[in-house]
Amino acid sequence: MDKLSEIFNVPTVQVEKIDVEVVDIIPKETEKSEKIESDYEKTRNNLHEILRQGQDALNHALEVAKVSEHPRAFEVVGGLMKQLSDINHQLLDLHTKHAKLENKDAEKQQNPTNVTNNTMFVGSTTELSKMIEQMRKDK
Repeated sequence: MDKLSEIFNVPTVQVEKIDVEVVDIIPKETEKSEKIESDYEKTRNNLHEILRQGQDALNHALEVAKVSEHPRAFEVVGGLMKQLSDINHQLLDLHTKHAKLENKDAEKQQNPTNVTNNTMFVGSTTELSKMIEQMRKDK
């Protein structure tokens, strides 16, 4: 290191060693499932609130459409109905996805994945051929 500093005509820098403590930041399974439950409840409540407000807006738009008898007003009512129908489908999809996550977590707890390798021979095919040939000669 001194030679490089001489070559580049720079002063030698003293390096201090810093001790660093390594901390694992891996969330626990319970924290993960609690977050999933929390997000599920928030999403579910949001969808229900959107449906409630959408119903109010639909009723009001339907009254406006009836009074004005304007085709655009009825078109807006039809659009609102479709959007509310889509939100209902989203709510059902949310329940399906939540059920899948719950089943996946339960399955992980019941069936931990253990891999057992029962190795009979470790080596190349050439070594295996030689071993088989030797076994034949021994018979």
